[in-house]
Amino acid sequence: MRRRLTTLFVDIAGSTRLVVRHPPETMLGVVQCFAELVTDVALRYRGRVKDFEGDGVLLYFESAVDAAEAALAIHAALDRERCAASCGRGPGAPVRMSLTLGEVAIGMVGPRAHPTLALVGPSVNLGARLLKVVPPGGIAASPEMVAALMSEAPTLAGRFRLLDPAFEVPGLDGVTLGVYALEEPATILT
Repeated sequence: MRRRLTTLFVDIAGSTRLVVRHPPETMLGVVQCFAELVTDVALRYRGRVKDFEGDGVLLYFESAVDAAEAALAIHAALDRERCAASCGRGPGAPVRMSLTLGEVAIGMVGPRAHPTLALVGPSVNLGARLLKVVPPGGIAASPEMVAALMSEAPTLAGRFRLLDPAFEVPGLDGVTLGVYALEEPATILT
């Protein structure tokens, strides 16, 4: 089945450094705290969890506005909850996020005994690559995402600024596109 969806990747920045500095059980606690917090917020904004992958979460939404508002709420919640080495105390685990919008094929893949949901489409792949464009704490967005917000929530869309007018997408043989970043994500909550 094909649908137009917004994807939101939320990824702990600097997790390798945390893994080296803390025991695996401590990091598992950090990832559990992080995944629970991100999931709880996303569900309030009508999001669905596609996957937990290492120290990241892939979410998907029917609405671009819901996804953008969820990203802002996740950012604020992580600032409050400080999912750090002790999950509730410590320096916090900064995250990077990306928002993309596009046509996605949805279906089950894998063996019959253990199938899993797959989201396949260029926007999903782009979202994974946009995570590296913004610094920790940043939220990147594709041009399609910003265009959708312009028609549905112009005030929110106006908070995105062009970060790179010609980002060359890794793995796509010279394909370039504009990348946007949300300014001051923690102060935009409505």
